[in-house]
Amino acid sequence: MKKLALLAAALIAFGGLTSTTSAQEQKGRGNFNPEEMRARMAERMRELLEVKNEDEWKLISGRLDKVREARDKVRSFSGDFRLMFSREGGDQGGDRNRGPGGSGGGTRGPGGFGGGTPNPDVEAFSKAVQNKAPTEEIKQRMARVRDARKAAEADYEKVSEELRQLLTVRQEAALVAIGLLK
Repeated sequence: MKKLALLAAALIAFGGLTSTTSAQEQKGRGNFNPEEMRARMAERMRELLEVKNEDEWKLISGRLDKVREARDKVRSFSGDFRLMFSREGGDQGGDRNRGPGGSGGGTRGPGGFGGGTPNPDVEAFSKAVQNKAPTEEIKQRMARVRDARKAAEADYEKVSEELRQLLTVRQEAALVAIGLLK
């Protein structure tokens, strides 16, 4: 159980990493190496799922990556909590790196609090709400967000099912327990 909890915590951190992180982006982060972190996480995942066969692992790991990407896309539709803290008149400064209340310090991501890449439809919708755009514009943007969210959720379900087809019940249960599968 302790092993599962540690893996879950590490996977949450791992889910926010992308393979496009450049060396320049890593400056100032000490000795942190995202590639090493990904390799360690993959090995831990393989241990958790008890996959011994290399060919089987290649199949499973490829589908795990697709599930992670689809899950992250669904998460990109999280609400923009900055709206709760914004001042009258919307986002006057246009600074995407402000935290709640415009105090600065946070990086903008899903949910307004960092981690991941913000969804452009959600960003545009949030800005329209903040700036009190005309009702028709808000309706159109809201419909786009809802449609895109449904499509992302359908994709997540599809790739999750493709992964489940390769897993034993115990492996599937482990992935449900850590929150990668529903």
